[in-house]
Amino acid sequence: MSSVLMRETVVNSQTQPPHASELSGSSSVERLREIVQKHCASYEVWPEWSGGGGRARRVGYVLSLCGVNEDQNCSRGHHVPGCPHCYHTYDELRRIAECITQNDQQGCRCEIASFDRAWHIAPRQRWSRNEILVMIKILHRHDVDAPVNDNQQACLDELRSKLEELGVHEGLWKAPAVPAH
Repeated sequence: MSSVLMRETVVNSQTQPPHASELSGSSSVERLREIVQKHCASYEVWPEWSGGGGRARRVGYVLSLCGVNEDQNCSRGHHVPGCPHCYHTYDELRRIAECITQNDQQGCRCEIASFDRAWHIAPRQRWSRNEILVMIKILHRHDVDAPVNDNQQACLDELRSKLEELGVHEGLWKAPAVPAH
């Protein structure tokens, strides 16, 4: 069975991701940018809620890294949720998630969710495309039901900055500008 199928949630403070590399290496940055282009990656940020104590409370963030399968035909003629191309897309997007979450954050942790074997229909600004998601939860390290604090916001800001460096934009896929000749 493929290693992609066997992966579980990874908490960045407990294990070293298999594809982890510093964003400072130019070859690794270029490889990650190729993944962004190939899968037309973008991201969204949502609040993470807890109902602990009988009252809804925002306890963190969920950053959803969104991408699409390449324009290859599946062995069955078309892509279906959970097909081998979906696993490949998830695995490549997960490389980005592992790279940007590899540093320990003060007072919070990042969890990368396992592949859900589903397509998620994007909003109209992303052409209602069938997307594969890699979800990164930004949570408190210890008190899981505590309200969002500055540590989580700083972690989210750092992840946004790293994604921007790779050419991933919030809410909308944007192809890189082609220099004029």
